[in-house]
Amino acid sequence: MRAIGVLLLPGTRLFDFAVVNEVWSVGRTGVGPFEVRLCGPARRPVDLHPAGTATPTHGLTGLTGCDLVLVLGRADPAAEVPAAVRTALRAAHASGTTVAALCSGAFTLAAAGLLDGRRATTHWALLDDLAAAYPTTLVERDVLFTEHDGLLTSAGVVGGLDLCLHLVRRDLGPRAANTLARRLVMPPVREGGQAQYVDAPIPNRPERGDIATTIDWALSVLSDPIGIPDLAARARMSPRGFHRAFVAAMGDTPGRWLLLQRLRLAQLLLETTTLSVDRVATRSGLGTSANLRRRMRAEFGTTPSTYRRTFAS
Repeated sequence: MRAIGVLLLPGTRLFDFAVVNEVWSVGRTGVGPFEVRLCGPARRPVDLHPAGTATPTHGLTGLTGCDLVLVLGRADPAAEVPAAVRTALRAAHASGTTVAALCSGAFTLAAAGLLDGRRATTHWALLDDLAAAYPTTLVERDVLFTEHDGLLTSAGVVGGLDLCLHLVRRDLGPRAANTLARRLVMPPVREGGQAQYVDAPIPNRPERGDIATTIDWALSVLSDPIGIPDLAARARMSPRGFHRAFVAAMGDTPGRWLLLQRLRLAQLLLETTTLSVDRVATRSGLGTSANLRRRMRAEFGTTPSTYRRTFAS
């Protein structure tokens, strides 16, 4: 991996541009040097977001012969991708060049038709937009990066660094990746997926009164061993009738809803208290630390201890 092509389009995110320069232009890996080609449709300054400009050193033909092509995120993921850019990206991939997109750069790859039938990810806040705009893309929602048929995509924002470290490790070896990680002051491999970083919204309160009051009650007694029969009894309904009414009002099953509320309470306790993992499991209604670990691993791809180290106040 010696020649690195960086695609510059109007509205390119300054952070993404800085990431690729930190990794391949500063000499932090202990190997190199690399030829970094800044490639654009025209050889004139490109506005970066939120500030600054960068001037391409090459036209789109500069992508030819690169060992790696990096597609950076843009402030407007849905911004137009010129036909010449789409053609150049397809040609680079067809030639066997690895093509990697940081954050919302996945939209640029998708616009070029490169993600049809392939796995991809992006920032968690843009996952639904990517799936809606490009329904043939296999959107991965809980990963920090994907790799499929020589095409890589990353979650945002720091997910771009995870992807770059992966590329360095894959092509230059673990020693180079570990050296780079130490100099960037970040772990060589970050545990878990991006689901652990998604905002936990305040639960919707439905208009239907009996369901709303049942939800209010459930949220006040999450530490108690309540289950679906208890919710149904509180709403004065049969379990089957309550299930139908709850799904209609909330768009989710009562069991799934109850589990998510307990996990969100556990997240809050891990972030804001020094309670032991056992006590967090009890206070959130998940019973045992083993169950809490299993549920957090399944839902967020991480463990209570790792989550606390990452997010504790």
